[in-house]
Amino acid sequence: MDVAKYIGLFLLKNNFVYIHGLGNLELKKKPAQYTGDVLQGPSYEVIVTSMGSIDDNLANFIATNEQISISKASNALREFSTKSREEIANGNAVAIPGLGKFAMERGKTVFITDPSFTYTPPGIASVRVAKRQDDTPYMTNADIPAVKPRYIDPDTEVEESSISWVKIAAWAVGLILLSALIYFGIKYMNGQDSTNVGPLIETTEDTALAGTVPAGDGTLVDSTDIINTNPSGPLTIDVILNTYTDLGNATRRLDKLTSYGNNVQLVTEEDSSAFYVVLPFEGVSPADTAKLLDSLAAVFNPTYGVSILQ
Repeated sequence: MDVAKYIGLFLLKNNFVYIHGLGNLELKKKPAQYTGDVLQGPSYEVIVTSMGSIDDNLANFIATNEQISISKASNALREFSTKSREEIANGNAVAIPGLGKFAMERGKTVFITDPSFTYTPPGIASVRVAKRQDDTPYMTNADIPAVKPRYIDPDTEVEESSISWVKIAAWAVGLILLSALIYFGIKYMNGQDSTNVGPLIETTEDTALAGTVPAGDGTLVDSTDIINTNPSGPLTIDVILNTYTDLGNATRRLDKLTSYGNNVQLVTEEDSSAFYVVLPFEGVSPADTAKLLDSLAAVFNPTYGVSILQ
């Protein structure tokens, strides 16, 4: 069994091989270098290193190719290692066919690569690329097409605007939405009953005469008639702020106005067909009834207005 031959084959296949007792053989690539003025191409050499992994890969390789058991291959490899160490210690070389030989230099086992050794690594799979077509040859200068210059004069180059129109548009849309929200909010609040602010009523002697006040028989008469009959007599009136046909709604309205500090009362028709939320007033000048009703309507019931209870 030629163990040395299998050592060489295993080294070329795996780029390294561990031989128990001799060391680890590695196939290394030497870079290109200059020899004087001549550039020498890259080459490969086999070196011995003391570090290596102890395994049975070489024994398995021999057993597979020789079709023997692994134990028999391990025994043959052990015998080869023992004889090789003896030969090297006696100053002789142990050859590995096609690669080189083990030898002793300065008390250390080395491997001398055969000068005729050449090694080509396995090819790498790749995809063939189509060859680039040659440029169209031009016979004279007149055949060369004109090329537009790519140079741009810095003085004439248009400077790009650094303004972000997208951000400006977003801010504009946001302001429009905010304005619309404020507008509709104010409009909605104006449509609600503003009962938290009491009416500011000023009674003056020179206010124009307008409106209606209740007469003694319960009918509504023009305030000017009252002034003519009793020009200086103050009036006591009940102003209807809201009218309801449901007692529950009237009661809730009464409680709400009362919670805001308004001295309101609930008046019910005899047949319970209507319920009035009224605000009583005493000492009202007949000349100021119209202004009083306008003020109360603006504050308590701007939609339907207010009236005097008959």
